[in-house]
Amino acid sequence: MSFQYQICGLIIIVLIHVIYSTHKRLMLRSERVFSRALRITTGMLILDILKVLAIQNMDTLPLNMIKGMSKIYEGSIILCSGTVLIYLMANILKKEAYNDLNKTTLAVLLAEIVLAAVHTTHIDPRGFSYGPAINVGYVIVGVNFLVTLFFLIKNIEKVERRRRFGILLWIAMWVALVLTQRYVPHIMLSSLAVALGVLILFVLLEKPESKLDKEYGCFNYFALLNYLDEMLEIKAPIHLMSVSLKSSGTLTGAALYKEASHALSVMERIPGVWVFRGIGQDFIAIARTKEAIDDLGKELEREAALIPYISKLARFVRSDNCSIFNNAVEVLSFLSFAKTCDNEKSRIFTTNDSLVEAYHNRKQLEIELNNALIENRIETFIQPIYSVHDKRISSGEALARIRTRDGKILMPSDFIPVAEQNGSISELGYKIFEQTCEFISKNMDLLDYIEINLSVVQCEDEGLSQKLIEIMDRYHVPPQKINLEITETASIVTKQKLLKNMERMLEHGVTFSLDDFGKGESNLMYMVDMPVSIVKLDFDMSKSYFKNDKAKYVVNAVEGMSHGLNMKLVAEGIETEEELRAMEKQRVDYIQGYYFSRPLPQDEFVDFVQNYNANRDMEAGNEKEDPIEKFRPA
Repeated sequence: MSFQYQICGLIIIVLIHVIYSTHKRLMLRSERVFSRALRITTGMLILDILKVLAIQNMDTLPLNMIKGMSKIYEGSIILCSGTVLIYLMANILKKEAYNDLNKTTLAVLLAEIVLAAVHTTHIDPRGFSYGPAINVGYVIVGVNFLVTLFFLIKNIEKVERRRRFGILLWIAMWVALVLTQRYVPHIMLSSLAVALGVLILFVLLEKPESKLDKEYGCFNYFALLNYLDEMLEIKAPIHLMSVSLKSSGTLTGAALYKEASHALSVMERIPGVWVFRGIGQDFIAIARTKEAIDDLGKELEREAALIPYISKLARFVRSDNCSIFNNAVEVLSFLSFAKTCDNEKSRIFTTNDSLVEAYHNRKQLEIELNNALIENRIETFIQPIYSVHDKRISSGEALARIRTRDGKILMPSDFIPVAEQNGSISELGYKIFEQTCEFISKNMDLLDYIEINLSVVQCEDEGLSQKLIEIMDRYHVPPQKINLEITETASIVTKQKLLKNMERMLEHGVTFSLDDFGKGESNLMYMVDMPVSIVKLDFDMSKSYFKNDKAKYVVNAVEGMSHGLNMKLVAEGIETEEELRAMEKQRVDYIQGYYFSRPLPQDEFVDFVQNYNANRDMEAGNEKEDPIEKFRPA
């Protein structure tokens, strides 16, 4: 008689204890249940060893004491079998439901232990016990495993694949070794089965390294999601600060790693603060008290003051109102939104209730945009473009609008940034292109061409030209009726892909405009490199022309360059007759703006163009009614 299997199991559990206790842990719900299972298993192994030692000395010890130890050991086995179910449901149920299940399961396990204990137990001198109590114990453990399997199958979609595999392997290990002991009782494998099951869970699911970032040693993004979700579920206060390093310019490679490690060391000095790795070179500190984040903010301010170099390379965003969100994804989405609103006027940008409201408005717009795409509530409005040479409306620009379910119109400034952020800008762009082609097919002789904007995302699509040509062919639209507006992009890769698409479209007969010229960091090389036939002065540049002498020189230079390169020039944002006459004198080729009309729904646009062009030769003094007055904004 020996207890080598129990000793092996105990060694395994002790090693897990050592590893588990020497690593950082968040002690989330599943970790707490695993820690409980670890303690119960340790106690069970010690009881098994003591039981075997007692049987070895049964000549000198009271038989009832040995039977009592055997029943206590059997009770610990039953308790371990129920822990599998509690561990399974820890990551599935919400707090209240989990607490109810935990209490119910523990009560049932206690009743099962009592049920097994009231039956008789016999002791075999070879070191094991047998009899009705043991048989009842086998049945109870089997029932507990069946219940666990039932809950696993019932919640199969909610259990991640790795956790599912770990629990099934744990149960399979138990069943195999316990059945072996059932039919070969002198080979005592029950305790080893439990220890190996705990080892499986540790290696597959609860290994502390799986929640740590390999590069910096702080908690990783996966741990961040789990921690935030649990804190939000229990409605715990959440205060956080994000430290974002600008990984550009001089801060790259080894220098970036050095500064990131330094920032991390500063954050980890503060008690009560958990530090997580975000996306890229972002670190997120979370505390349950406002005071801890206050201390962190002071420490970061002090460090930045000592080393000004760091403050130029890092941005700090603080939020004390994260507990109002529903899940971790919302918190991190809000944090990303807050970063875009950071005005960089101070080292620490602190969010407030108005920013939270703006975020929720943005999310509502995102929902509205997605629903509009699904429900076909995207509409194409068209703004007239006046030809100075022909003295008529010769073209137009297609512009996206969303019509809400109650009939209101949403402007592009509201939803285009959202579409660019959530990735639906490409779908939106193709929908506007198709609607424009359908409009042209029904009004073939109305205009020379219509301008349609291309988003940067569409320009990155290598299949762009093929998709656009297929749409034009579907509606039998002559390619010369289409002019595609492009904007400058800083990405060399995007520019190369765009050039390839432009070459294919030019071969097909489509022309291009360079939009928003004069906005941001306009690059004159774009006029040289890109095969465009029209340059469009940005709204702000057109307005500056009438307020700033320098802007007049710039517009004059652009006009000279455009015409020298055989390009036409469009002035956007023209709203008064004085502005119109000035641009005509400046030899601008086309005029676009509210002086002629706001962007119009398609039916109104057709009426406007037909009405205006039919009356273009009438002298203003002889007109009884201005034909475009009703189309101007109030």
